[in-house]
Amino acid sequence: MTLTNTSTLVVVVTGCDTGFGAEIVEDLYKRGGFTIYATCLTEKSAEAYNERGSSRIRGLRVDVTKQDDADKLQAQLEAECPQGVYCLLNNAGVYAGGFFDFASMESFEFIMAVNFTGLVRISKAVLPSLRTFAKSRHTPQGKNLPRARLLSITSVAGRASPPAHGGYNASKHAAESIMDTLRVELSPWEIDVCMLEPFYAKTPLVANAQTAIERIWKTSDLQTQRMYGPNFIQGLKANTEHLYERAMPSKWVVDAAVNAIRKQGGAKKARILVGFWWVGTLVRLQETLPSWIVDFFTKLIMRSVGAWPADPFLIKADEKRDYERSN
Repeated sequence: MTLTNTSTLVVVVTGCDTGFGAEIVEDLYKRGGFTIYATCLTEKSAEAYNERGSSRIRGLRVDVTKQDDADKLQAQLEAECPQGVYCLLNNAGVYAGGFFDFASMESFEFIMAVNFTGLVRISKAVLPSLRTFAKSRHTPQGKNLPRARLLSITSVAGRASPPAHGGYNASKHAAESIMDTLRVELSPWEIDVCMLEPFYAKTPLVANAQTAIERIWKTSDLQTQRMYGPNFIQGLKANTEHLYERAMPSKWVVDAAVNAIRKQGGAKKARILVGFWWVGTLVRLQETLPSWIVDFFTKLIMRSVGAWPADPFLIKADEKRDYERSN
């Protein structure tokens, strides 16, 4: 066991194999002043961090869906960080989208296990160390320390519910709900709770969305494919590709997360929306306009991109079959 340097602030980041997590770790590491616990899903990714031989970065293999892994993380933090953990950033997340008809129960269970239950599990594991740090601010030696903070990267999908993302939307709504609850519950311990809500960003998760949608389509039953028609999946794939091309740089999210970690009052806001200037306006409109107006324009967009069932009641298919039988 090697104790962390008490002159540096300890930050725990989940989901550091690729994407936001890996970029955030790199940014914090280059700036100095932090000891970073980078948790990864694979042993290979964790070892890559440890091979640097730096005392300021520690790679750990942590599957956020496994309670044993969370327990080991808690034990290691409490043993190596007597000064406590300054910040936890819940970043680990997965995408398992697709229209409700195509998505399997396994995909719903998996996405909730990572995006919601995983967030809860890791937050519970790290909370004792966050409280230790928060308490140290009330000692003569710690009076100049910043406030402890619990951060989570959720999504704009935690406030909106775009089609074809049902399971993802639900998991992010759940994540935002628990964060709203924790913000109040943890306030007596002076732990700031904040969520970052990114719009579509150029990350491996978004880049692989098209492949995920196509895979779900291929595994769906023939009846469902007939209802939606062969052009449906093509329209959905084209729209997904279009969204990725117009997505914001991942650096915007990385910068927002790093600022929330580093700045004195960086986690004071309940929500930090990250996206183009018009995203905030769009979200507010969806939250305040009557649902029939929002639904009308959503369905209009779905039709325009071809993401609309070709034959919802299989009327055309039935007519064709009747015609073939009569001839």
